[in-house]
Amino acid sequence: MGTGSHRYAVLFPALLDLYGDIVNTPGVEQHVLSHSTIAPAVVDPILIKELSNLLLPKSPIHFPYLSSHPEKKALAPLIGLETGSVRMAKKVMASKGVPFPIEHWPSVVLEGLRVLNENNWFPAMTLIVGNPDETDEDNMATLDLIYEMERRGLFAFLIPSIFTPLHDTRMEMEKGVTQTKQLTPLQWQLMMKCWKMNLRPGQYSWWGPTAWRVGSIGMWLYKLRKLNGPNFTYPLLMFSGALSEKRLVKMGKIYQPRPLETLTRAELLRTIRPAQWKFLRSDCGDVPSEAIAAAA
Repeated sequence: MGTGSHRYAVLFPALLDLYGDIVNTPGVEQHVLSHSTIAPAVVDPILIKELSNLLLPKSPIHFPYLSSHPEKKALAPLIGLETGSVRMAKKVMASKGVPFPIEHWPSVVLEGLRVLNENNWFPAMTLIVGNPDETDEDNMATLDLIYEMERRGLFAFLIPSIFTPLHDTRMEMEKGVTQTKQLTPLQWQLMMKCWKMNLRPGQYSWWGPTAWRVGSIGMWLYKLRKLNGPNFTYPLLMFSGALSEKRLVKMGKIYQPRPLETLTRAELLRTIRPAQWKFLRSDCGDVPSEAIAAAA
């Protein structure tokens, strides 16, 4: 990828050449992706398709219930989702959505994940729970995004973790949640909803739902109710399926997510700085009409 303070361009041929040289090197039998970002999938869906054609044959990863590949192969890079809250995103990762403004982060995530899933990419996406200055509204926004993924039939392995300050970063002196008992009901709902969604592929087996229900309630009775405190109880019941989410919402025990109104790919491309439109590929479609006219 070529990046700079005033431009953003995916170097399409060079990236394909790089990965082609790697996977076609004699002796290379398997290849997996490590870290990635999601914005390029929105910018250049054809790049994702071409990379898939190149990398899937050497991927050792198989997702039988998710992949449409003839051999059920898939790619699963690690992508930082971190939050669905625009307010929190501005604070901790203002450049995460480049070349798109961070204000449209939920739209970028949903559109990017749609492109990835269509090409048999099912990423592991990390989320940070308990950021300094995090509010209930921030958690609600993240829950709205997670439920919107489910509503649209999108899939990623969602990996929530508690905020950890890193040395030599601008947030190294910040302090978030330090014990699981400090987590709020909304934070627990977010964490347990993520893991419930992760287990969806396992629900296709006849024994899966019963195993999750019995196992999770058993662990709660044995240890987790004391370790995690009372805020954990109803999110755990949601995770186990002992009570339906609809029932828990009616009881007022969990948050009812709000449907998201998001931008289409064409609308997202128009939010990129006009000076960067020249880097957009016309064969991907949705290029702003002004950019097409300028290039003519």
